[in-house]
Amino acid sequence: MTYNHHYSINLLKKMLEIYSPSGKEKNLSSFLFNEFESTGFERVWMDKAGNVYGEIGSGTPAVLLCGHMDTVPGWIPVKIEGGKLFGRGAVDAKASLAAMISAALNLESEISRGKIIVACVVDEEGKGKGIKQLIHENISVNYAIFGEPSGIKNITFAYKGHLKLKISCKTMTGHVGAQHLLPNAIEKGFELWNKIKNICEQKYKSPFGIFYSLTPTLVGISSRRTTGSIPDKCTLNIDLRLPPTINCRKAMKIIGNLIEDFRKENYGLTVNLRVTNRVEPYVARRDTIVVKALKEAIFEEIGEEAKLLRKTGTGDMNIFGTYFKIPVATYGPGNSTLSHTFNEYINIKEYLTSIKIYKRAVKKILESACRT
Repeated sequence: MTYNHHYSINLLKKMLEIYSPSGKEKNLSSFLFNEFESTGFERVWMDKAGNVYGEIGSGTPAVLLCGHMDTVPGWIPVKIEGGKLFGRGAVDAKASLAAMISAALNLESEISRGKIIVACVVDEEGKGKGIKQLIHENISVNYAIFGEPSGIKNITFAYKGHLKLKISCKTMTGHVGAQHLLPNAIEKGFELWNKIKNICEQKYKSPFGIFYSLTPTLVGISSRRTTGSIPDKCTLNIDLRLPPTINCRKAMKIIGNLIEDFRKENYGLTVNLRVTNRVEPYVARRDTIVVKALKEAIFEEIGEEAKLLRKTGTGDMNIFGTYFKIPVATYGPGNSTLSHTFNEYINIKEYLTSIKIYKRAVKKILESACRT
């Protein structure tokens, strides 16, 4: 059966109409499970994390097409207007996932050897529960493409890593009138934050650009006034993005040493550091069959040479690639500057072209692998 443009657009529209922020993917999981069972997937299953899998073909080699079902919070009304499809996740990254599904279904009658596994994972925008469960399932694959918005002409081969940190500063409290005698936890928190910013700027800023620099972002701050007087607790939530030259362990040492020095400078101050999530930076090889197949497919479809991107974000490819060490790359339609915004949309023509590119690339990978 051929799954045409109407099917592909309708599939994506339905996926966008099912609101699925991280932790609330159940309805979309159920929808895709039923969709897989009613279409051309030969084997369909769901794991305990809520990831949905569909398989076409059999034997080896096996190509994994992996995209995530979850989005950041914030509903966007779904509509088609001016050749664009609007909705939360239109760019990041339901369009990529829907395109992968459509491409796999259209390859059903064209592959004579090998198999395709489409994985719809949860919690990519959270702590990566979905991809971690996929790894735990120990699925046997030889190649993988991850669906994220690279733009129709681009392939992402590298991502920064990240450390999500919770740092709390605790001081004594007392009457606000004694503010000249007692340290203020909020002020101490900001002093510490400025030290973190400064050390990243002064010692770990690369002349080769932001991808190779250690970059901190203060994403949350909260405080407590236990007695309604001088604040005695301040908590900083920091997202620290790691270049390939600084892994999680090295980054923790940098921050840990800075905090220890800060403690010594501030007698009576208690500082606690907790890591709430960590993902290592990842750089995929560029000379693999996966990258080559995507480059050829892009050129054949749009007549332009593909550009290879290093991205300052972090994706499921980091976790998967670090563990499995097989040829991987990330590709998908959409302008990534629209990700996580309230004006998120996908150009429908670009979305439909990406289906053809996924299809060509997977076919090339399977044919090339079968020849070797």
